[in-house]
Amino acid sequence: ALYDADLAVSTTGTAGPGPDARGVPAGTVWLGLARRGARTTTHRLQLEGERAQVRAQVVDAALAELARALG
Repeated sequence: ALYDADLAVSTTGTAGPGPDARGVPAGTVWLGLARRGARTTTHRLQLEGERAQVRAQVVDAALAELARALG
């Protein structure tokens, strides 16, 4: 492994301003959380707003998920 991390978070999706080339609507975002020794979880989010707002919301969601994982 490149990093000896116990916890990792990832995001991907379509922030906008419109749907992507496959027709996935703007605001469709996936959030992943991996923890050493535990099952990786994913969540699909459907966020509202302009591109910058969607990006800010997914950062907030990722940080909240990390905070929950750290307990």
